[in-house]
Amino acid sequence: MFSVANVVCKTVGIAGISAALYDAGKVGSEESRREKLIVNADHFERIHDATRTMSTESHVTNFIQDKVADYRMNNPLVSIFGSIKGFCKGFLNSLGEHILPVSLASMALAGKGIFAKIGAWGLAGYTALMIAKEGFGIGKVSPRD
Repeated sequence: MFSVANVVCKTVGIAGISAALYDAGKVGSEESRREKLIVNADHFERIHDATRTMSTESHVTNFIQDKVADYRMNNPLVSIFGSIKGFCKGFLNSLGEHILPVSLASMALAGKGIFAKIGAWGLAGYTALMIAKEGFGIGKVSPRD
């Protein structure tokens, strides 16, 4: 049988986990875009440098070199792996930064009895502190000081 406190704890846990995963997904998407651009730029720079230098003065070698460079520049796997690398990096960094609320939300969601209540109250307190700090600037150091 569910009690009101149990339902509230589970709801708080679900809300906390959802907020952390949403934030991690957004940060992962932004980092994915940035990392893809960085990987593509580095890849294209390496290919361009490799095609501009020739070991011999040969038109056949130059033709082959240009065709291989064109093939390598149009390879979609470089962008895909850059995007995946960036998303994983951003997602995991965001979850690492939010380890306290994620652990409190997990405790509220998966815990029983007093542990679920500690997790729910801890998450509520953490949320109140973050709203006071980020929303109202309480305890936040101004960059102008």
